[in-house]
Amino acid sequence: MHAYFHTQAAQRRARPAPRACLMLLTVEAAALSELRALVMRTCGDAMQFMRVEACDHGERAKVWLCLSRALAGQVMVAVMRALPGAEFGRMTPLAAASRGLA
Repeated sequence: MHAYFHTQAAQRRARPAPRACLMLLTVEAAALSELRALVMRTCGDAMQFMRVEACDHGERAKVWLCLSRALAGQVMVAVMRALPGAEFGRMTPLAAASRGLA
């Protein structure tokens, strides 16, 4: 079968998907825009989603980032340099089935 007959779904099944993880961090609410810009510069389209929840009466925010395991280290280094007050939480690996790749 020629390559142009393959659907995108078939091509995704043929290539191993990058291992995704869910990274939790807490930052000052005033630093959310800077964090988002930093993550987008580091990851670009590779970031699958970013969820934000206010905590500590709106002074801080919990942020969940879903991105590839390979980019997680780069994001951590960039955040530590730019936002020294950020607190890193759990990094949870996501199963392929939960991303719809099974």
